[in-house]
Amino acid sequence: MRRLLTLAMLFIVLLSGCAATSMVAPDRKPDLTPRADSATLVIIRDTSFGFAIVFWNYLDGKLIGETKGKTYFVTNVKPGPHYVVVATENAAVAHINFQAGKSYYLREGVIMGVWRARTNGFSPLNKQEAIEAMNNCTYMEYNAKSGGEDMDPKLYQQAIANYHEEIKKNPDGFKSMLEYKGY
Repeated sequence: MRRLLTLAMLFIVLLSGCAATSMVAPDRKPDLTPRADSATLVIIRDTSFGFAIVFWNYLDGKLIGETKGKTYFVTNVKPGPHYVVVATENAAVAHINFQAGKSYYLREGVIMGVWRARTNGFSPLNKQEAIEAMNNCTYMEYNAKSGGEDMDPKLYQQAIANYHEEIKKNPDGFKSMLEYKGY
């Protein structure tokens, strides 16, 4: 009986990794033209590894979109410094000073996790690399009416604290993201 209960719990945990998403696939491609009053952020998950596992993406703790394998989304960002967080079994952070009229392309890294796929963070892409990656992915849009939730404030603060601690330990490991200025 105990073994059956353990297997049932494991099955429930594994299914939660394949949760429904708050994203929809529109019939059109996104307009990637940067607006004069905001920055354009494109988050791309161009690998099929961990295909069904949802990664939640936040801007300053507010949900901006979700990715599964071979998907990407686009959102406008007010100019200024912001934290971009991807959360799954773990969390990874990028801190970017967004400038109006510019585009920022981030690739989400995916690695093997214990219960579900994990992220190994964001890596910046130039425009050509991003276009090539997007050509092999499905464009998705966030549907705010679907009930997606913002990041828990305690988890958000912990992710930011961990990010700054990791930079202190290994600044070279974050060099490309810290120097990223968009296009």
